[in-house]
Amino acid sequence: MNDAQLEARLRHSKFDGAAGTRAKKLLSHVLKLATLMEGKDNIDEFESTYNLFMKDLMLYEFSMGKIQIIVETSQREIEAHKELQTQIKGDMERTSEEISILKERVAQERVVRANKEEFALLAKQVDKLPPRSKTEKDKAALNEQMARLEEQTSQQTQKLDLRKKQYQLLLHLVDELRRATADDADDLPMLD
Repeated sequence: MNDAQLEARLRHSKFDGAAGTRAKKLLSHVLKLATLMEGKDNIDEFESTYNLFMKDLMLYEFSMGKIQIIVETSQREIEAHKELQTQIKGDMERTSEEISILKERVAQERVVRANKEEFALLAKQVDKLPPRSKTEKDKAALNEQMARLEEQTSQQTQKLDLRKKQYQLLLHLVDELRRATADDADDLPMLD
């Protein structure tokens, strides 16, 4: 095979990436070995090409091993990343739940605080008022005073009723005296 054919085959082969040039070298060595096998007179050139081929093949295997290690490491990193992502997602959900619990607790604490403030305000107002014992004493005194006033009112009402009756009796007696005096006055001129 001549160099033009070798070049054409290399163009048609699709070797890419980091190891693409080494694979092209290997392919060119294989093609060269194939052409050298047809002609049996170039054994030294065949052996040197074979040695180069083996050397490049070992380097290619070494680079493929490195790539394999990189791939495995990358896969492990991807798995670790997925685990980390799952862990972070779980942490986020737990944190979200904790936040909602804390929001509820804050709302409850706000209510408690408002109640405490209202209690403090009421306590200040209560402190301005006299103590309960004094209020009860004042109440008892007022109840006694009301009882005395009711008794006095009752006595006054009885006196007033008595006075009304006496006044009515007086008016009745005055009226009878007038009639009697009027009758006597009518009787007196007849005696004349």
